[in-house]
Amino acid sequence: MLAGAALLLAACGSGDADISTGQEESVVEAVGGAAYVNDGNFRREVFESDLPVLVDFTATWCAPCKEVDPIVDELAAEMEGKAKVVKLDIDDSPEIYRQLSVNGIPTVIFFNGGREEDRISGPQRREIYAQYLTTMVEGGDMLDTRLEMLRQDEYRQHFIVSRELEDIEAILPHRPDLLVQSFADGRTPLSAAIKRSSIRQQALIEMILSHDPPISLHDLMGIGRCDEFLTAVETAPELANEPDPDGATPLWLALMGGVKKRDDECARALLDLGARPVSSASFRLPRAVIFYEDPDLLGEFLDHGMDPGETDEQGMNTLHLTTMYGYFPLVEVLLEYGMDPATPNGQGETAAEMVRNQQQRREELWSERGMMDTPEQQAMFRDYKEESNRLLELLEAART
Repeated sequence: MLAGAALLLAACGSGDADISTGQEESVVEAVGGAAYVNDGNFRREVFESDLPVLVDFTATWCAPCKEVDPIVDELAAEMEGKAKVVKLDIDDSPEIYRQLSVNGIPTVIFFNGGREEDRISGPQRREIYAQYLTTMVEGGDMLDTRLEMLRQDEYRQHFIVSRELEDIEAILPHRPDLLVQSFADGRTPLSAAIKRSSIRQQALIEMILSHDPPISLHDLMGIGRCDEFLTAVETAPELANEPDPDGATPLWLALMGGVKKRDDECARALLDLGARPVSSASFRLPRAVIFYEDPDLLGEFLDHGMDPGETDEQGMNTLHLTTMYGYFPLVEVLLEYGMDPATPNGQGETAAEMVRNQQQRREELWSERGMMDTPEQQAMFRDYKEESNRLLELLEAART
């Protein structure tokens, strides 16, 4: 049983640990697909189920969930009478989401006999979900199934970058090369860990390094050895603009490798050595720059030719992103640089409309969850709204 099982077992118990937070409710049947469970019936439908259960944590606004939901709908019909396949909308049932420590969606959790057997975050191939269900239905060994899945590069990379460290440690005696064997396309577990930002990222990188993995030239920046890369660039200038096998540029790697410590020396040095501030399809440079919340750094990248108007997959340009994060000084820089605040994002919202909509959503959410009941909470919301209004005034003034 993997990490999180102790929490689940506690939730299955009695008294204050009961995860069912309200009156028992019926399963909400979905037309032509998996049924929905909720806070009121989760105990009965999942923990007390006589059948193995797959729970798909999803939401209507979640784009990646749209890849998983149809698979779950198919499996619900295919496994009827053998296993239970259900969905949970995290907006409708936030207590379940929090108590089971689900850190993002889509996440699929497999239960058997009230215990968590495994969980998978992010979209995966249909065969992965189906094999886990089949193993539980047939009473097979989940460890054997997991080891078989780990023969596939896609799943192994997902396992390394998404699982808790104790889960990885539990597999290592059975798969000693898990963290060091390169993938078929030349990528490595170390490079995957460097590019997957999370609260456990540094600990994962240290775990991988403790197994003496191969280290590519580009990966040097992600592990704090920028000087070695810069030395190589001095003798081979073309390296300053050569992406790694994933398409990440040296500038992006330098920025993301130093963002937690706000150490931008490597990125600035690369600019001085001729690195071009451009994005690749999957690694967008403006987002990496604004994470530093440094107006001077943003100005330097703009002066070197970074395009603030490039948009991400949601149609958000650099002004939209800085507005969304509430980075007032960066918004000032972008407006001074000439960005048009009337430009809409992918949802058709201008930057000012984004601020207004965020205010409304936050006020509604805090009110629904009782987060504005005390004087302290009310003062916190007033402070947020004052800062938000200041940003709104800045954006509206730039349009006149």
